[in-house]
Amino acid sequence: MPYRLLALVAFIISLQPSISSAQDGCQYIKRYMAPLEYPVDNWSTATAGPAPGEVEQRLVGPEECRIIKDEKITNAYGKPYRHVVIATSGSVFGYTAQNSRLLPPIGTGEEGEGRENTFADHVFILQARGNMGPYVPGTAHYQYREVTPNSIEVLIPENASDWNGNLWVLMHGAAHFSPLRFFPREPNQFNRYTEASESAGALMDTGSVVVWTRRDATGNAEVSTDKPSNVVRLDNGVELGVPGTQAMGLNNSMSLLRDYTVISENFIKEHLGKAPDYTFFRGHSAGAATARAMLMVKGANIDHDGNKLFDGFYLDDSAGGRGAPTYFWEATVVDEIGTFRLEPSDTDQMSFDPEHRKFMAPVIEVVHAAYSGGNTSTVPRLFERVYPTYANYKRENARLNIEKGIDDIWKSYEIADVSHSDAQSQAEKYPELAKDMVDIGGVAMALHKALEDWVITGKQPPNQRVEARDVWEIDSTVGPSIKLPETACPRGVFRTYMNRPDGTAIGSSPAIFVPYLTELRPQINANQLRPPGYKEEWLEPLNRYGYLVDMTNSGHRMTRPNIEQVWHQRYREGYETGTLRPYETLTRERYVECVADVVNKLHEDGLLTQEALSWYIEKAQSDDIGVD
Repeated sequence: MPYRLLALVAFIISLQPSISSAQDGCQYIKRYMAPLEYPVDNWSTATAGPAPGEVEQRLVGPEECRIIKDEKITNAYGKPYRHVVIATSGSVFGYTAQNSRLLPPIGTGEEGEGRENTFADHVFILQARGNMGPYVPGTAHYQYREVTPNSIEVLIPENASDWNGNLWVLMHGAAHFSPLRFFPREPNQFNRYTEASESAGALMDTGSVVVWTRRDATGNAEVSTDKPSNVVRLDNGVELGVPGTQAMGLNNSMSLLRDYTVISENFIKEHLGKAPDYTFFRGHSAGAATARAMLMVKGANIDHDGNKLFDGFYLDDSAGGRGAPTYFWEATVVDEIGTFRLEPSDTDQMSFDPEHRKFMAPVIEVVHAAYSGGNTSTVPRLFERVYPTYANYKRENARLNIEKGIDDIWKSYEIADVSHSDAQSQAEKYPELAKDMVDIGGVAMALHKALEDWVITGKQPPNQRVEARDVWEIDSTVGPSIKLPETACPRGVFRTYMNRPDGTAIGSSPAIFVPYLTELRPQINANQLRPPGYKEEWLEPLNRYGYLVDMTNSGHRMTRPNIEQVWHQRYREGYETGTLRPYETLTRERYVECVADVVNKLHEDGLLTQEALSWYIEKAQSDDIGVD
């Protein structure tokens, strides 16, 4: 399909008198005709639906960009920053499933089974739940109000001399307008809980401009007058997101991300005198899945002028691993407005030819290995060979990257024993729990730096780390998952679905620390008589559903092992760290040595910051291990 220059489209728009007044409300971006013409010669209907031009063109984009907050702050090094909040209202093009079918085995193929609460300008992520459609085109309208705070929060240096030239655009997951959060940070040291709001504070401390984007990415409830939603008007006349209908989430809208990024770049140019040298993206969960679509749909990583939008991507635990680099579907347009259905295909429609790769960019993907969710089992040609859990899908994605030949620009790093969120998720309400949870900030900041160096200087990032034998067999440079001292020199285990001390329960995120005993206690199972003085808390715990947290892999509910027992067992089982030979005893020196060896090796491999290395070694001096 020939590519029509978007500059021509912009020129045509400028000739329409009814449009200019609508643009007055957002000085940072012009409204545009959607669907966009992507700069590719061969549009793949199979992977992205009807080609632009085959669906009714409509004027969309921000209608209002209003600064509602501008306050002075500083980063951890005392550099003056501004925290500017730009309220946004506008519209985006996209599709939603209507009266849709689900692919067996989860569905029966009957109408009305599919998830229909997400509006997106692609189906690359939506199909991963086995939703076959039909997908109906339309326009979604979002609005800034107190109850729907669609907005862009810009953290920008007051002085251009304090800016390193980089822009980081951050996108939260499937949440209802996640707020921007910071925890206290000090210069030149490891700061706990920096993963809050996608490392926004820590990235600001590097001298970057940071943009936090807010959107309603849920759509999980019925709309009422006091709980408004994004309003979607489909081309078939149906209106959604109004009272009495299903709420509509802008969960995976590439258009909204594109608009927010262009607004941010223009705001930066206005206030710092130049556009960013490099624009990076970081997204979590559904935010990361949106970026996967930008990378997988040919030519989607563009601004409104057809130029590459993002120079590098940091994907943090993408939602369910959805958006695999493979696509066994075919799309068929079924009506004159561009509605289409999906059907399983025997052919993988996803190929990464030079034209496709031209609009891709280096990717660092972080996999949280302890995220135990699993509802993606209908992806054709994946669920037949992969257990349908999120972690397994992400490991399979890493293997497919190698198989498809994109592993030179897409690197995966799996971190053991961390679920969908790390310690920061509990730090505000449950600080006593958070202090013993895995905090991946030291790895994350090392990988952020690796991505910037990769994009800016061409320096290759660390070797990939994925806990999958089939990945190791096809690429011997790939190492095992990243095991921080909490895992490599264990004092306990980390489990989801646990009860907190106050009786409240957690779900699949995060993974709470469950300690081993620090002293040897009578070894019994729960069915035996309790010896005198025995305490019930010495037994292995049960999770919130009453299932055993099996810390001994025995299948019985037994006395928790103590740390020394575990380290002896780890030696028997062939572990290389956190071990004791027969008759050896655990000492503080031995524990500190283990931690130091682990963090020094991670730092040497470029997977941990120097500040985190020092913090871990200092912390090891006081960790509770049952010895002085």
